[in-house]
Amino acid sequence: MRNQRSYIICTTMRSGSTMLASGLRETGIAGRPDEYFAPPVRLPQAQVFDMQPERYRELLEEQRRAHPAEQVLREIVEAGTTDNGVFGVKIHFQRPFSDFHNAVEVLQAYFGDKLASPHELFSRAFPRLSYIWLRRADRVAQAVSLFKAIKTSEFVRVAGSTDPVLPVAAEDFDFAMIRRLADWLQSGDDGWRAFFKRHRIEPMIVDYEDLAANYEPTLRSVLDYLNLSAQRPDIARTRHRRQADEISEQWAARYREMHG
Repeated sequence: MRNQRSYIICTTMRSGSTMLASGLRETGIAGRPDEYFAPPVRLPQAQVFDMQPERYRELLEEQRRAHPAEQVLREIVEAGTTDNGVFGVKIHFQRPFSDFHNAVEVLQAYFGDKLASPHELFSRAFPRLSYIWLRRADRVAQAVSLFKAIKTSEFVRVAGSTDPVLPVAAEDFDFAMIRRLADWLQSGDDGWRAFFKRHRIEPMIVDYEDLAANYEPTLRSVLDYLNLSAQRPDIARTRHRRQADEISEQWAARYREMHG
């Protein structure tokens, strides 16, 4: 089915986007949002700052030639749309290798238009488009969460998971890396803020802290915003589990003390 209503979850890493997207998918009526525009050249997070942009661009162009924009967009719409015609996608905005910039380039190629603004491209591709801006207020906790996920290779924890997790200890703390990640995450939020301001968009704003503390009411508020509440979907308890622990709190406190 062609998508008849669309939304983008606009976010940065470690902001609860997987929890929100999973909850919306599980309703069966709110699209199937996922990271469909993640760049086709996937890098381990530990290497994301180290690859030269020129080399990344070479690899990206190889992937683009193998997977034309028409095919990519068709597959994304099919994957992200539920039977009632609602399409959802989540897009991270971080440099140097961003879902946002990859999405814009795919849509530029699809429409043959490099002059249209990102908002124009999104609106042409995705009918009746809404934006949900998912943010995290505590930048230090967010950066520590990303640093710990990189160290442990555990980016998502769900109930019953038996995936191996690399151990970490308090002495693995790295002030310089956490600061670098905090700045990187801040640049993503700044990018979304500038995008909304430039195009005079008023997105629905969801804070990670509210989502984590009040999962069901927050999810229902998103469904209200998308005009989907009338279908009264059941909302199951989230299977996602908190990953922050005593080490996370120690690292955050130590970072704040050192940062001043």
